[in-house]
Amino acid sequence: MIRFPRTGAAHASLLAGGLILSALALANLESCANVQVPPGGPPDSIPPMLIAVYPDSYAVVAWTGKREKVQFEFDESISEQNVQIAAILYPFEPRPNVDKGKRELRVRPRAGWVPDRLYHVRIEPVVQDLFRNRIEEPIYHILSTGMPISENEASGSVIDRIRGERLPNGRVDMVLLPDTLRYGAIADSSGAFTIGTLPVGDYYAIGYEDLNNNMRADDFDRSDTLIVSVGQADTLALEFRVFKHDTLGPALVEVTPIDSLVLQLGFDSYLDPDVPTSTEAIEVLALADSSPVALDTVYHAWRYTIWSDSIEQVRSEAEAAARDSAAAAQAAEQAAVEEEVAEEEAAEQEPPAAVPPTPPAEEEEGTTEEAQEPAVLPDRRLYVIAAAPIPPGSYLVRVYRLLNLTGLQGDSEVTFEQPEPEPLEPEEPAEIPPDTAGAEGRGR
Repeated sequence: MIRFPRTGAAHASLLAGGLILSALALANLESCANVQVPPGGPPDSIPPMLIAVYPDSYAVVAWTGKREKVQFEFDESISEQNVQIAAILYPFEPRPNVDKGKRELRVRPRAGWVPDRLYHVRIEPVVQDLFRNRIEEPIYHILSTGMPISENEASGSVIDRIRGERLPNGRVDMVLLPDTLRYGAIADSSGAFTIGTLPVGDYYAIGYEDLNNNMRADDFDRSDTLIVSVGQADTLALEFRVFKHDTLGPALVEVTPIDSLVLQLGFDSYLDPDVPTSTEAIEVLALADSSPVALDTVYHAWRYTIWSDSIEQVRSEAEAAARDSAAAAQAAEQAAVEEEVAEEEAAEQEPPAAVPPTPPAEEEEGTTEEAQEPAVLPDRRLYVIAAAPIPPGSYLVRVYRLLNLTGLQGDSEVTFEQPEPEPLEPEEPAEIPPDTAGAEGRGR
């Protein structure tokens, strides 16, 4: 409540008017403190453009402590929004100190610069102008506080090991040993990454999926690791084949008879397709008397596909050869008849002029497509080929020291029933044509 002095109505009116104008002025000042889109003029649809960085990229500076900052200057005013998440600093610091001026972003480590260290600064594509136009690509900047600038590079891809496809937006960490300083990169939408200008040394390299986007490899993330050495001017090609790692060895969960010779073994985790298998790791016993079943071969799923395809191809070729033989015999008989008729006609006519033989047509290169092996991908199945047909009955399958994709061993066993073979369908007798000659004779 505003109280006025008792000096008359005129003075009271003037004083009240002045107080109202003052209140309006204060309200206007408060509203000006909020950053808003400037009124009027054509709409701006162009994101901010970086025009300068201090110090220059690849500069060697003598910084220590918290005073100096890397300054990124843009061509227009930038918004306060997302400023605190706009930068990532390596050696890894997900939330470095970031502040802004009218057109600048300034970045430094929270604990200050450390001498003789190589720093990578990444400005995320969240920086925007007052019209909410964001920069389209990340901005990378490299500087040193005394360490020599290297010219090395590591590039490659992050691949889904199970599907055999590239993993979009995967992450790669290069952990320098023994200091555990972490440098990193983010793969693009095609799963490709590039990271360069690394300190010379040995690295524990991790490629991973980062499901919760916390910028570190957790136990539930699909991942892969490598140990690599990086020199001053090395160029490395790295491939991370990521998968969900198990904590236990593989366990046999089911056995399915494919036919009287082949058993399909199903496991609860993926097996390494590059590790050879043998019959020594698998035992099949009849439950009735514990007698072993003689085994011939054990295949991973991809090798079984090749083997079964080859068997099917041999069978198809044999059937085709039988059909061709019958057709060839019929054609030869027809040709002999036609040749005999032609000889009789030629005896009554003059011999024709000799015609040079037509050269055989040359086969075009590449007309026959060679069979390609299927992609070697992990699978949860093994196929056991018995040396002889397995009789019907109850059986026990035991697996010893089998390795999964993580490299863990497991022993397990499962029982199954070998069914009776399906009875063969009797062939229908060929239809006997009526004895026309006999019928005519009987008619007489």
